[in-house]
Amino acid sequence: MLNIPRRQNALIMIGFVLVVGQCYFVLQRHNVRQLAVVKMFLTHPPNYPKYRDEEIFNIVTKRDLRPKTSTPTSTGEYYELMERYAQDVLPDTDAPFKRILFWNEAYGNKEYGVGHGRNALRESGCPVWQCETSDNRTNVQEYDAVVFHLRSWTQNDLPDKRSPHQRYVFWSIESAAWRFIDTNLMKNFFNWTMTYRWDSDIVSPYGYIKPSGGVPLHPTHEQMKNFLSSPSPINYAEGKTKIAAWFVSNCASQSRRNEMVRELQKYIDVDIYGDCGTMVCPRKREDDCRKMAGKKYKFYLSLENSLCQDYVTEKFFGMMHEPIIPVVVGFHDHHEKIAPRHSFINVANFEHIKNLADYMIFLDKNDTLYNEYFWWKSHFEVRNSQQDFNKGMCHLCSALHDKTLSPKIYKDMNEWWDKNATCQTPEIL
Repeated sequence: MLNIPRRQNALIMIGFVLVVGQCYFVLQRHNVRQLAVVKMFLTHPPNYPKYRDEEIFNIVTKRDLRPKTSTPTSTGEYYELMERYAQDVLPDTDAPFKRILFWNEAYGNKEYGVGHGRNALRESGCPVWQCETSDNRTNVQEYDAVVFHLRSWTQNDLPDKRSPHQRYVFWSIESAAWRFIDTNLMKNFFNWTMTYRWDSDIVSPYGYIKPSGGVPLHPTHEQMKNFLSSPSPINYAEGKTKIAAWFVSNCASQSRRNEMVRELQKYIDVDIYGDCGTMVCPRKREDDCRKMAGKKYKFYLSLENSLCQDYVTEKFFGMMHEPIIPVVVGFHDHHEKIAPRHSFINVANFEHIKNLADYMIFLDKNDTLYNEYFWWKSHFEVRNSQQDFNKGMCHLCSALHDKTLSPKIYKDMNEWWDKNATCQTPEIL
């Protein structure tokens, strides 16, 4: 029979063994779960990315820097606003022509994409075209609108006369990250804005994507399951022998895309065409280069030179025409708002560059899952032609004929253009 000290020691020993055994069981069960999750990912990755409002898995910042996204007024989807522009109607068929002056140079001329004259907007396909465009500064105060290109705007060259009825229009297609001009000098100067941003008075984006049938741009979760479970009639992976391509001529950027690509190249092959790489495809043959990429490569790096609100250019829209998956970096949800679900890969949804590379490798080896990224091709059309771009200028003409619009002035252009752009300079992890 055990004495009391020996009994106490025995009980302590038994208790210790029970605790250790329970901890071992818990750890084993946790390890089994870990292995199950890893196996599930390797054999059955998600059918489409999980977009979560409460958090973002991004590889380039250590915290969530996503600002509030801009939304066009009175419309649910962005493309609907552009379709409304296409349906503009002249309120008074007998209304006299409005006059628009292109004040300063924009990329080598003063035509702003539409040219000059009384027929310029009609030839651009505008529904309301009764506006005469010109670069003649004589009697500047008589024009209904004066359009200023931000990049060549200067205080030393401004109109010497201004009439109360005139609208001074701030026009830019450049990213707000590049500070060409000190916008603090523009206080109480502009009445309207016309840029790629969807919160502009007149929106003039690089492109947009619209349904060509009855499928919504952003299907529900259940609808996406059905679309992705349907076999693809085309094998978009067939004949492609390379994994990723990137066309780039500007080696300076605020998005740190060069650093991101160098990190990505540690894990996969990325062919870089242009001044920043070793491959060649002439810029004068951009359409041919895109088609070549779509034929040879699985992925294209659609990387902007800066990460600002709504700044999505031809780097994205041009490749959406091709049979290739664009890889983008976006913190503002603008790609998600503009494009169909599961039609591109957003780097910001991955914790590290290696995770992105692993996913691209996985898709490269699985034609079925790769083809799911093209489910939308037969249901939508990409609109980024010159005529599509001109819809902004068309709507300017229509707005000048609209007598119901209230007077407006931008008291602080720095607040609207620079600060509200919420541009990000990321860290590469």
